[in-house]
Amino acid sequence: MATIKDVAREAGVSTATVSRVLNKSGYMSEEAVNKVNKAMETLSYHPNAVARSLVRGKHNSIGVMFPYLSIPFWAELESELEQVAERKGYSLMLAVAPNDAEAYIEKFESMRARMPDGIITCYIKDTEDYICNSETPTVILGNTSYGPSVSSNDEQGGLLAAKHLIAKGCKNIVHISGELGSRSSANARTYAFMKECEKEHIAYKVYETKRSQYLKMDFESVISNVFYENEHFDGIFASNDILAAHCVATALSLGYRIPEDIRIVGYDDISLSRWIYPSLTTIHQDNTKLAEIAVETLLKELEGEEVPDKQVLPVRLIERKTT
Repeated sequence: MATIKDVAREAGVSTATVSRVLNKSGYMSEEAVNKVNKAMETLSYHPNAVARSLVRGKHNSIGVMFPYLSIPFWAELESELEQVAERKGYSLMLAVAPNDAEAYIEKFESMRARMPDGIITCYIKDTEDYICNSETPTVILGNTSYGPSVSSNDEQGGLLAAKHLIAKGCKNIVHISGELGSRSSANARTYAFMKECEKEHIAYKVYETKRSQYLKMDFESVISNVFYENEHFDGIFASNDILAAHCVATALSLGYRIPEDIRIVGYDDISLSRWIYPSLTTIHQDNTKLAEIAVETLLKELEGEEVPDKQVLPVRLIERKTT
């Protein structure tokens, strides 16, 4: 196995020069860099990342704490984060973020022990003081009152969904929300929807799902209640695309015509929304941009730069065949 001395000998430079090239520190001529890179390729030399991190006090890794990645939105966002981090020279450490604050803090401490340079995490209620006092640079994915945070504009999304269904002629709309008592930033989409319906004097009813249902993607009971308790409803706004897809399947199985009898809007614009039939009208969250800004904000924190407390990205409605 080649060593740094072998690389220096092959390139005709000092070991100090090889070290500077590896660590990208100090002055290096372009000729020296090319010689070292060519020597490493010739010798199939791969620097020991662990040893380098100990020397530099930097591990080039980012901790990521999300809900279960069986949830498509978080899985797709994690994939985007991984691509952005890789382009910046970082790898990801993944961990599931428990919903209970005490369990979350324990998992966060476990993640810190793995020594990532910083952490990107979803929002968990009652962890504000802990995160604010943490010595590990952290970015929250969610519209929180403490920061730095990066999120989509959930209020705008709820408003867009309500306006679209009303514009399509819906007079009696059902909304299937998340767990409203969780203080999730996503609840803003529910409240914006309700406010717009009240403003336009449109009848609406809200069905709340529990986090346990969300984690298991098990919405059969709440969706059954929606269809069997509402005889004359003509629109559904679901707080995520999985819920909306379940509503589409249930409506078709009961003989409803979509969109003639009932119009359905989802949220997130995950890949599934384009694959189901009829294809799903939904609110698009820009996961690529969310990932880019989250990683860039964390890296700026690591460099000691000032970063905004809150960054909120716009969403947009994608009209497809369910409306």
